[in-house]
Amino acid sequence: MKQSNFDFSKPQRQSLIGVVVLFVNTLQKSVRALWPIILVYLFQNKATTSLLQIYLGIFGVVFCITLIAFLRYWFFQFYIDYTKKEFVIENGIFNKTKTSIPFHKIQKVTIDQSLIQRIFKVYKLELDTAGSDKKEASIKAISSEMALELKSSLVQNDLNKTLVEESQYQEASSPKSSFITISITSLLKIGITANYLTSFAYLILVFSTISENLKQIGREDVIENNMNQLEKLPISSLLFGVLFFIITAVLLLNLILTVVKYFNFNIRKDGKSFVLNYGLLNIKNTIISPEKVQIVKWTQNFFQKKLNVNTIEIFQASSEMKRANAKDKTKIPGCNWNEKEQIIALLLDKKPSFEKILYPNIRKLIIGMFFFVLLPVLIGFGINEMAHRFSQNTIIVIILLYIFFMGVILLFSYKNYRLFISDDFIMKQSGAWDIDHEIIEPYKIQAVKTHQFFWQKRTDIGSVVLYTAGGRISFSTTNYTAIKKEVNVWLYKVETSKRNWM
Repeated sequence: MKQSNFDFSKPQRQSLIGVVVLFVNTLQKSVRALWPIILVYLFQNKATTSLLQIYLGIFGVVFCITLIAFLRYWFFQFYIDYTKKEFVIENGIFNKTKTSIPFHKIQKVTIDQSLIQRIFKVYKLELDTAGSDKKEASIKAISSEMALELKSSLVQNDLNKTLVEESQYQEASSPKSSFITISITSLLKIGITANYLTSFAYLILVFSTISENLKQIGREDVIENNMNQLEKLPISSLLFGVLFFIITAVLLLNLILTVVKYFNFNIRKDGKSFVLNYGLLNIKNTIISPEKVQIVKWTQNFFQKKLNVNTIEIFQASSEMKRANAKDKTKIPGCNWNEKEQIIALLLDKKPSFEKILYPNIRKLIIGMFFFVLLPVLIGFGINEMAHRFSQNTIIVIILLYIFFMGVILLFSYKNYRLFISDDFIMKQSGAWDIDHEIIEPYKIQAVKTHQFFWQKRTDIGSVVLYTAGGRISFSTTNYTAIKKEVNVWLYKVETSKRNWM
């Protein structure tokens, strides 16, 4: 057995270069939080601010951040209490904190590297525990040797429950065969066919932030001048230009974010589990154990179907039954149909097949039309009658377009809404444009809730919610008698199954 270079029974500190890493992290957070104030300070009237004052201000900020970084480094210590079988972290400059993590509660040990850590050749070690929605412990700057030995010490003390995520430097020393590699072409396909709303929200956030801070520094004229220039353009040219800019910006943002986040995405088998490695700036490494997987979700829209790409999301065990936390969800973008089938078969131990299908009642479509079409149209028409914002012809055109758009969405949502059932699997299909398929295994169900409103009893329709340790799946407005029969079967399987779900 290899002799240890570190005595973890005694308090250890991070690498000294960690001061620089902590300084950069603190500086980055400070700039993000205070950048509006910094802009105001830099662009205010130069007559009231001398060059010496600016330099003194910058020096003061840098000195304070350096001091904080050093104190954070100095007061941060970690060690293993072998007597109590705990991993202990002590930190805090003024308010001292001591975190003790029993070995048996450690679910995952992660060794990772961000761009800053790669520059200074240090690594980050993180611990996740069951029942927590955040990283329980994080050591931001230690050498590769210390990271590997600390990980080994924690794993050896609880081999049965700890999952290990290893960084790329460890894989280089013991390479394993790649199971699936997501090509840059597949990432580009996903980049131009997904996450439109997210990217559009980013754009709105950026422009609103810029606008707000221009107002704070007294430069409203920049906005007004540009708006005046745009108003001189013909309305058709203006609409076309704005639409072209939004589409181009959204697509470019999607492509950049997707490629940077998932660059060089590869999956390799590691016994019964498989390991995901990806990232351009921040290298991420995640190990997936099929036993911990609660829900498998794959998504595909019309364009992605034509380009033969899918996105898979894997929800692992979480402390919250109703929703999965970000740390418990893993995404695999850009896999083709065959790769998707292989991954799902590996996660679920076999390829799912289904014998029964439950359909929604037509009332689901009628209720959707009432709440999302008729009601908004009546409210909008009433508001316009009081405010006289649009002419009669204009409001009719707007209403017709809205009815057509929402009607198509609701119709496709209704047609795609299904619950597929077999002895071993349950799959919910839903969505209008992005079609989601969420699969769970009945023995992993933690709780079941059925519901029926009093006005639904005569038509025998109702709803069901299936709770798992990684999230929930709900199916509404379907045959209530059929769903109760299936619920009884699922509960029986939960009670009689001896398979481990964690």
